[in-house]
Amino acid sequence: MLYFLALLCLSTSPNWAKLNQMPAEVLGFWRLALAALILILFQTLRSEFPRLKMNRQNIWVIVSGFFFFLHLWTYKYAAKHTTISTMMVMFSTNPIWASVGSRIFFNEKIARRVYTAYFLALAGVIVLVYDSLSFSREHTNGNLIALISAALYSFYMLTGKKARETHSNQVYATYQYLLCAVLFLFVSLFNEQPLISIDYGTISWVAVAGLIIFPTFLGHFLLTNLVKTMNMAILSCGKLIEPIIGSIIAYFVFKEAITSTFAVAFVLTALSIIILFWPQIKKYFYTKPHENSSSRRPN
Repeated sequence: MLYFLALLCLSTSPNWAKLNQMPAEVLGFWRLALAALILILFQTLRSEFPRLKMNRQNIWVIVSGFFFFLHLWTYKYAAKHTTISTMMVMFSTNPIWASVGSRIFFNEKIARRVYTAYFLALAGVIVLVYDSLSFSREHTNGNLIALISAALYSFYMLTGKKARETHSNQVYATYQYLLCAVLFLFVSLFNEQPLISIDYGTISWVAVAGLIIFPTFLGHFLLTNLVKTMNMAILSCGKLIEPIIGSIIAYFVFKEAITSTFAVAFVLTALSIIILFWPQIKKYFYTKPHENSSSRRPN
């Protein structure tokens, strides 16, 4: 349930970004700086905030934060240099990178159903955006960067899983967000973008708050908490339902039209999720009542 809550909240990210009037690097700075500040204050009040020393264990926190920054930066670049539809398809390759990485670095086995679920979900994404796909020469750089962004997201998750072996999720997320905020600050200053401007308007700050609460804390924060208990292939494959959820949200919030193929895309994605989580679904619905009650008894 926490996993699906995280996916739902991550799906709101494009809609919050659409409301925001800030440059991408300024938005990234405020979103992650305020999120880090909230975590620092929370842990300081509880006298639990540790200083991070540079050693072999802590380096994974820094590396993961750097990959997170590169993913966010390249994702925004791709959005400006190719169509959103094509970017979705390119980014849908991230479960492949994550599955290969988890197999190599964590020796996680990939069940056959994961492959089936992935191809169904990928087919759903393609069906959803097929009419507006573009592989023209002018979009070549954007398409390539979108593919790189997908790989960077997988590297961020894999190094985050490594960091979470020795750090609590709060400590890991705090330093990760803090590092990203500093990097976005450097980019903003380099591009001479004002951090505060009357042109941004109230709606931009509302969008910043929305991005902190939903995609950041209820999205990324929950996912990094789950990397210790869930298979990376399943974590990554489930993200392919985000375009479907995002389209539904955009339909109600911005009145964006849903294509005639949406129903087919929705069915394909729903089937992929059922296949992906079939063992849990089967256990929930097919376990007899007396088995449920006995499982709750102490050994």
